[in-house]
Amino acid sequence: MLQNLDFMSENDLLHWVREHLDSDVNALAAGYQGKTLLFNESGHKLVIKVPLGNFLTRPINLALLRHEYRIYQKLQGMQEVPVCYGMANNEYLVIEYIEGQTIRERRPDSDSEYFVKLLQAIKEMHHRKVAHFDLKRSENLLVTENDEPKLIDFGVSIARKDGLHWLNQYLYKLAKQFDFNAWARHKYHKKMDLLNAEDKKYYHKTVVEIFSKKIKRFYKDRLLKIFKI
Repeated sequence: MLQNLDFMSENDLLHWVREHLDSDVNALAAGYQGKTLLFNESGHKLVIKVPLGNFLTRPINLALLRHEYRIYQKLQGMQEVPVCYGMANNEYLVIEYIEGQTIRERRPDSDSEYFVKLLQAIKEMHHRKVAHFDLKRSENLLVTENDEPKLIDFGVSIARKDGLHWLNQYLYKLAKQFDFNAWARHKYHKKMDLLNAEDKKYYHKTVVEIFSKKIKRFYKDRLLKIFKI
């Protein structure tokens, strides 16, 4: 069901999706999990995520989209997060389209207000018991024309559960640190030796990050030379 989408009916949107699903004209991205479409008509823009796959994989991909929708519900009202209009027909995730560039394409200065606002947004997200977990990817952080931060793509985000859910709570704690570390890396353009005293309290490399870096280094330094890849 869609909410607060007042310029077209849900049935009309469903018809549009099914009409454009097999075309690449309106495709923003496509992969084995699904396809992301850009609706751009009559001055209105929407991002529509559609699950793909066969009879075995599509239910899994649909479940991931519904998980992302639940995350958006927890973040409703945050200025730094796109508006989510809901799940059309309970299968297509409909989100506000954000005009902007990725942080890789348009990198703000380290001392700009962008990173102050981004840190505040991360803290607010954590206050709502959600950790993004994938802010390291530049594609998930946008810079608007007014240099405002926007966080997108919550497909792997973790919502903290209360009670005896030790695995969920461990992953949530890990994901929170991932978010802060990503903020610091983006702010200092991976030059972590430049961290000032105030920002050092946010940056703590996790065991997972240290271990994964060693694997990447081994792959680049050893395996590539051995096999001449």
